[in-house]
Amino acid sequence: MRKTSFDTTLDAISRSLRARRPDLTVHGCFWGGRHGSSLYAKGASIPVADGARSAGSPEAPDDLDVMVWDRLQDDALFELRLLAPTDASASRGGGFHPGREPAGGALRSRYLRFAASDAVEELFSGVGLAGQFADACRTLAVSEAFGELEVSGVAAADVWPAVVRATVAEAMRRAEQEDAPALRVVHDREFRDAFVKTLSQATEDEYRSVIGGWAKQRISTFFANRTTSYVSRRRGAFTDSASLVAGDILLYQRDGKAIRSFVAECVNALEPPVTVIAHSLGGIICLDLFATAGRSDVRLVTVGTAAPLFWELDALWGLRAGAPLPSGFPEWINIYDQRDFLAYVAAPVFGDRVRDVRVDTGMPFPRCHRAYWFNTRCRETVLSACP
Repeated sequence: MRKTSFDTTLDAISRSLRARRPDLTVHGCFWGGRHGSSLYAKGASIPVADGARSAGSPEAPDDLDVMVWDRLQDDALFELRLLAPTDASASRGGGFHPGREPAGGALRSRYLRFAASDAVEELFSGVGLAGQFADACRTLAVSEAFGELEVSGVAAADVWPAVVRATVAEAMRRAEQEDAPALRVVHDREFRDAFVKTLSQATEDEYRSVIGGWAKQRISTFFANRTTSYVSRRRGAFTDSASLVAGDILLYQRDGKAIRSFVAECVNALEPPVTVIAHSLGGIICLDLFATAGRSDVRLVTVGTAAPLFWELDALWGLRAGAPLPSGFPEWINIYDQRDFLAYVAAPVFGDRVRDVRVDTGMPFPRCHRAYWFNTRCRETVLSACP
């Protein structure tokens, strides 16, 4: 599978470059087969949950709550937007209860009392979120999602728990962004849920603190087609997609000599002029290699690489943190996508010895990490480095 993926990518690169420059010869340097990592016991160390369970099913009651908080940690307004019914759903009665108090002004007035309450502020202070409470409340109060709930016709009692969760999620998000010390409310689920329950009852004792009724149904429906078992999906997906990548990095860090030697043999076997295109870990390997072996007669193009970060962390084999690129280092272009969390800029740390080129693949992470080869600016940049 690894070789097939490499060959497919190499073919795509070759076709796109040769379409503009038929005179180019594109060679591959596949070191993953002989020197790459593999799961010796075929993944026997990976915990596997029962994949037959579905999200929100009686057998997996916790999955729904975990999935909601997973989204809330990145987007505190997620649940509020999900619970605001469309005009069509409201007309069918989805979330609208004629016998109960609709949200409207009642929801906002209740939230304003909540935000101004000394008791509530004291509760936030007690869990270490005093500095984030007021800003979190302001963010929710002026949000479009909150406004949509006000005019939606849903019962205030049904959406109040979600409003409280959103406030807590926003406060926690701000605390993490501010690099606050590890807080129990962020990392202890039972503690967090007890805190949310207390807050939910701070204004009206009758309000629920759990996801229930039509709100639970709407959230369950949202996630139904996205997972069969949250834990299995997330951990399985991570292991399948990232184990070889992470394994290669760990293997290279333990002993990268054989990999560097293999890459050097591939480069040395080519007739000049030579342009080396190194993706991801390949950029780290080439930085190590050329920092020690010196090949000023080749050109280097790194794509989506963490090599500059490794230099800052003093984790490179061939170049210590703080050391400049040696005189024999190749002419270097570094291509990165802002959305690619595995890609870093090089010019701020290596100066004018490297030129950074930002591209926008239009893809989210992790797909953007493999989408460079289909990006026009990336191809044009690579071609510009080919004599």
